[in-house]
Amino acid sequence: MAVKYDEAKLKLLKSYVEQGLKIAEIAEKMGETYDSVRGAIRLNRLRDDVPVIKKVVKKAEIIDLEAMDEKNYEELKKAAKLQWEIKETKLAANKDKGFKTYLVTSDHHVPHQNPAAVKAILKMMDDVKFDGFFILGDYLDCGCISHWNKTKHKTVEGQRLKSDFIAGNALLDEFDKRLPKGAEKYYLEGNHEIWLRDILEEYPQFEGLIDLEGALKLKERGYKFSKYNDFVHLGRLNLTHGIYATTNSVKKHIDECKTNVMFGHTHTIAEQLSSSPAREISLAGYNVGCLCDLAPDYCKNRPNCWSHGVAIVYVWPNNYFEVDNHRILEGRFIFNGKIYDGNI
Repeated sequence: MAVKYDEAKLKLLKSYVEQGLKIAEIAEKMGETYDSVRGAIRLNRLRDDVPVIKKVVKKAEIIDLEAMDEKNYEELKKAAKLQWEIKETKLAANKDKGFKTYLVTSDHHVPHQNPAAVKAILKMMDDVKFDGFFILGDYLDCGCISHWNKTKHKTVEGQRLKSDFIAGNALLDEFDKRLPKGAEKYYLEGNHEIWLRDILEEYPQFEGLIDLEGALKLKERGYKFSKYNDFVHLGRLNLTHGIYATTNSVKKHIDECKTNVMFGHTHTIAEQLSSSPAREISLAGYNVGCLCDLAPDYCKNRPNCWSHGVAIVYVWPNNYFEVDNHRILEGRFIFNGKIYDGNI
């Protein structure tokens, strides 16, 4: 039972409480028991009269990125993630003309594309409304993350993957705005682009930061993405980046794939017919030329048979097809009786 305190004792007890002393300390000073002091404090509600000093726990601040005014912060924020506005084409959809026409390009190796060859194709696209457009892979060079350049720090000095993505988006804009609404668009992954996946295998912590489809806005642009060595069927013709690079790559593809095939990869132009297993219409194979630099540094001036090129594929309603496999010489080629010159 709590001991009753007179006015003087209560005043002393209250002063000790206000000083923040512990009950055990107060009991010792007043010569009372612990329970007696605790009861007197509770009975007289002395704790209610004492200002409560709450311990403030500092929480981690939630940063409002939009409100930050750090110098150049907007530039840094944009650098963290590639910003790109995708504009819709202004060209009306094609009318049915009894067949479809597709433009096939390969091996641009951006940012090392050949400007004149690319410009010549863009000029042709100004005249021809293609029903579909193919990029057969190695659209980006990705040289700065190449395993061949892993120890060649001087070679990749100043090269950045983000710069490749920016240049890639800029060129895709040029192609896209020349394609009509509803055009079929395909982007096939090449061996240079799988280096991006190789980086993620080596450094999985970068997952979500290195993304080819996202960086080039392929979904927003309406491209169907096909992984390396997969085939895209265009009527009876099957397109892929290129699986083999041999003395006769076209024959190798026909023999191994046993189908009509079109590919890039080797940077050369070739085509060949092969006996059909059914002895009806022969199988056809086409190697489409490249659109990149024909003498890159890593070739070390060795002779090669590389050539710039572009293919036009016509597909009939019954899925049969015809192919114009064009060579581009010094940035020029002839199509439909007209010269397309990328040098002017």
